[in-house]
Amino acid sequence: MGENIQRVCVSILTVMVVILSLSNDTKGNNDLAMAPMSEQGLLPNPLSCVAEAKKIPDCVEAVKQGNMKDIKQECCIILLGLPEDCFGILFPMRFYYRIILKITCKLIGIF
Repeated sequence: MGENIQRVCVSILTVMVVILSLSNDTKGNNDLAMAPMSEQGLLPNPLSCVAEAKKIPDCVEAVKQGNMKDIKQECCIILLGLPEDCFGILFPMRFYYRIILKITCKLIGIF
């Protein structure tokens, strides 16, 4: 009985991987920019990701600490222009911070 359950689980995982691979190949990420890759090409290059954000002093720290009054137009443009992978390197909860940043940038009239 245990082998049957294991076979079913492996089969389901295999089908899921194939479906995800096909959807990724056919749809791609045309609307999302990809992060700069490391030399091996497997993971995003954190130094390239952080270089853009470092151009604006205290931008990332203002977002992390919730000092939304310190966020300027350049900060919004740079951070919201980062690929999703890079945003995840800079912020621990990337979806939360991206939403907060978008709302703040809209409130100050940037986007």
